[in-house]
Amino acid sequence: MADERITPIHDGILPRLDMAEVGYLGDELRQLRELVSRGDTLAISGGSVMAWWGLVLSLAHVLKALISAHFLPHDLPVNLATFILGYGGALVIVRRGKQRHIFRSWRTQAMSTLWTFAGIGIFVFLVGSEWAHVAEPHITMAFVAIVFSLVLAVMATSSRQPWLLFVAAGWILTACAMFVLNGEVQRYVLMASAALLFMVVPGFLLMRAEKRAQPKEFRL
Repeated sequence: MADERITPIHDGILPRLDMAEVGYLGDELRQLRELVSRGDTLAISGGSVMAWWGLVLSLAHVLKALISAHFLPHDLPVNLATFILGYGGALVIVRRGKQRHIFRSWRTQAMSTLWTFAGIGIFVFLVGSEWAHVAEPHITMAFVAIVFSLVLAVMATSSRQPWLLFVAAGWILTACAMFVLNGEVQRYVLMASAALLFMVVPGFLLMRAEKRAQPKEFRL
């Protein structure tokens, strides 16, 4: 059998490529195919931020449950502390990700924007409810749960991770439970549990998937 060799093609218009350049282009195309194949997984980047917010929200609602049960004073600034810790920690995580040169696709950017505006919407709802003196804890928690379910449903579709739809459904059930339960302490405990189950756990799973999807030279 004759020895098969790759012969550079020269059509008289493009410059002639030598064998070293052909090999280099082959390596570049292979890396490009690997990046494209990672696209669906890279779209779910941001699991660390999701897990962090889940931890903060879970702790905040545990404190609110203790306050409601009269184990802690009512003047604790839980909402302010939640806002500072949540957004402050998220900014630190994002900054560290940029320093590590984590690859981000356009879908990842879209998910980041979606979560950002969801957070802004929740903040406006909370402040507006307090300003108008119509704030009701169970309605607020139901609204937050519904927003989380919508964001996760979009994330599941864009990243082709159907298991996230079950997480979104969990938040819908949580919102429904807020109107069924009568005790305020029970509602806070449920919200704290939902934050752990539907944010912290999926967040860590997304972190693992994101780490596997990164090019080897970007991994720590």
